[in-house]
Amino acid sequence: MKIRLGRDQSLTRRNLQKSLLIVVLAVGTLSAETQLTKAPGFSSDATWIDSNTAGANFPHSIKGYRGRVLLIDFWEYTCINCIRDFAALKRWYAKYHQYGFDIVGVHYGEFAMGYKVDNVREAARRFRLPWPVVADLQGSIWNAYHSDVWPNRFLVDQNGDIVMHLRGEGNDHSMEQKIQDLLAAAHPEVRKVPLDPAEDTFAPQCGVTTEETYVGRFFGRGDVADLQEQRGTSITDFHAQKPPDDGQIVLDGKWVTEHEGAISAGKDDKAELRYHARSVYAVISVENAKKPVRLDVLQDGKPLSKDEAGTDIQFDGNGAYVEVSDPRMYDLVKNLAFSSHLLTLEPQGDGVDLHSFTYGNNCQQDFDRK
Repeated sequence: MKIRLGRDQSLTRRNLQKSLLIVVLAVGTLSAETQLTKAPGFSSDATWIDSNTAGANFPHSIKGYRGRVLLIDFWEYTCINCIRDFAALKRWYAKYHQYGFDIVGVHYGEFAMGYKVDNVREAARRFRLPWPVVADLQGSIWNAYHSDVWPNRFLVDQNGDIVMHLRGEGNDHSMEQKIQDLLAAAHPEVRKVPLDPAEDTFAPQCGVTTEETYVGRFFGRGDVADLQEQRGTSITDFHAQKPPDDGQIVLDGKWVTEHEGAISAGKDDKAELRYHARSVYAVISVENAKKPVRLDVLQDGKPLSKDEAGTDIQFDGNGAYVEVSDPRMYDLVKNLAFSSHLLTLEPQGDGVDLHSFTYGNNCQQDFDRK
């Protein structure tokens, strides 16, 4: 999971192997991290993006959900932890909505791209989220819930009380059980709905991946090997001296390194990343978004093969590449086995902005990547 202290002051605890489950029993045992009993209302400065289902009419207030069970899901559209958890949330919504269960997705951005409503709207469409989403551009809802992680889920009962708080990816079985418990009072037949099998996608046998890798400065957490060479926001000519260590990025060519990433600025630019994982995802944007830019993808010195390509990879006579257009997370690599590799990205034009890399282990492959 990702931990964030605020829009202007952030800290990321990178790739924690277990998320923390906090159960709040309505009255009494409160989480020290929320200090909440009643669910705060949704602020008026947020922008609502209702379901992609035509004709849907969802409440835009906590009071509007009284009498129903509500899951408030704080998410971020470039966050792989959030994306992997959508599968469980969609299953719950399909199983329990008819019995009085609802979800509201609260989107609060990590990168600047996450503070543009059109980007959030497109992400909600791309992930086919059937519930309403609210773009919390000012962080008012995020702060009201004392939220500091993605994903972060609050379960609210029929009276508006927070009865469970789940931080981070996974540990879903206990929350689904609680959803059934709340719904069963009015709908005892809900007990016949099979629960999802309990699973632990961070178990030791799944494999421990490289930690999340940030490009740029990003609150002093950047993983570019020779970042100290950069001065201000001017173009710097990087000269790779050696291959990167695990979790490290080596730049070669002309790049501009800023707070949130490194932007290609030459003809023969290259970025190399050493990692160990089953899969690789990259948050990438184009500085000048007038047209897409090709980004060639090589692994261990040769074009990425078709049998180890992520869903965003395309192929032509020149090899494997991704066409960078929308600012989002791109699915680059899905290896046949958990292993260590050298990933090379070669922009075929100026303005490709590399922001971060995240990874998946052997137990984190079965999810909707769109």
